[in-house]
Amino acid sequence: MKYILLFFLFPFVGSAQDQYPISYLKNGRFKQDSSYIYTLPFENKKKIFLIQAYESMFSHKGERALDFKVKNGTRICAARAGVVSSLREDSELGGLKTENLSDGNFVTIQHDDGSVANYWHLEKDGVVVNVGDTVKAGQWIGLSGNTGYSAFPHLHFEVQGRDHEGHYTQLVTRFYTNKGVIYLRPGKFYRVKHLSR
Repeated sequence: MKYILLFFLFPFVGSAQDQYPISYLKNGRFKQDSSYIYTLPFENKKKIFLIQAYESMFSHKGERALDFKVKNGTRICAARAGVVSSLREDSELGGLKTENLSDGNFVTIQHDDGSVANYWHLEKDGVVVNVGDTVKAGQWIGLSGNTGYSAFPHLHFEVQGRDHEGHYTQLVTRFYTNKGVIYLRPGKFYRVKHLSR
């Protein structure tokens, strides 16, 4: 399947994102950027394919989230250190029906700056951490699946931070990859690079 990435002209939230609209993003980089650098949420050196990115047309219109195409049972790892704040792993329901929107298994990790990362569509009984656990970047947290509003096995990843009024809002994230530190683009393969390995 081929998806089209739509860029809209509104500012990112966060350090460098306050200064530059999405249209300034060239070759996956800003000239100046002080935003946090995440680890791709998979095992070190794994090659992964990004299906959808920010504002992609299929199901990310109006969303700042990433969809990675993976097989069922792929190990999902924390993209950043933090504390597990919530999770679900009891659902086996999935599909492109509105009643499946609340059926996805997930892990949510809170970071030291108050932002949270959400890892969605995990398989039934596929979470290997508990609420309250402290996790490191690159640590195994669960197994990918196809639960919730999902057409095929994949990982839906998003980070949320607080806006100026204190409400949660989705953040655009950059990552360590074999191609350097970049913002990801859909329709491309990336190789995971854990800094400690």
